[in-house]
Amino acid sequence: MRFELSRLRTAPGRPFRLTGQEPLSSVEWWGEDLPLVGAVEVQASAFFQEERVFVTLEVSGRVRRRCSRCLAEMVEAFHHRDFLEVPVAGTGAYLELRPLVESGVRLALSSRPLCRPDCKGICPACGADLNRGDHRPGCEATRPHGDPRLEKLKDLL
Repeated sequence: MRFELSRLRTAPGRPFRLTGQEPLSSVEWWGEDLPLVGAVEVQASAFFQEERVFVTLEVSGRVRRRCSRCLAEMVEAFHHRDFLEVPVAGTGAYLELRPLVESGVRLALSSRPLCRPDCKGICPACGADLNRGDHRPGCEATRPHGDPRLEKLKDLL
């Protein structure tokens, strides 16, 4: 998707709109390639003023991720709306929206995705998925641990 800069320049201040889909197969996010489920829905509006284009960009779609607590595969829906100022002096004939769409997708992703709001995660001691069952037998996380600063008080009692 792209805006033709000559059309924008002929009508300064007049908004031009685009609606459609941007076919992204994946997006790079913190060193990880996240596959997208389907195309990204894009709604964009742009107007030209003083060698700059002001773009309102709205992206939505779905991406495959892993839960940050239990590592289960999940599909996360995203939606992001942004207002951008793009300098266009000396650029080509078109304003390509693909880099802006990719950036919008990255901004829409949550930093700690959860498969469900009450996800219990994985026990750090025994490695059991606490969403599917209890701790493994002999897990240290189930034993009560006293505060080591209070050990001397036990000697007094």
